[in-house]
Amino acid sequence: MNETGAKFFVLMAGLAGTMALVYVPLRIFLTATARSRRLRLLQRIRRLRDELGQPLET
Repeated sequence: MNETGAKFFVLMAGLAGTMALVYVPLRIFLTATARSRRLRLLQRIRRLRDELGQPLET
């Protein structure tokens, strides 16, 4: 019975390690892409605001 508990613990620790190796880089990637999207949107809004603030040229 004791060996079964040890095997179960090793299996669970291995699964947790595998999940961490997948989750951490994925989380970093998704956070970075969301930030870059947000930054591009803010820059676009600023450009549009600057264009609207300038008088029309005819």
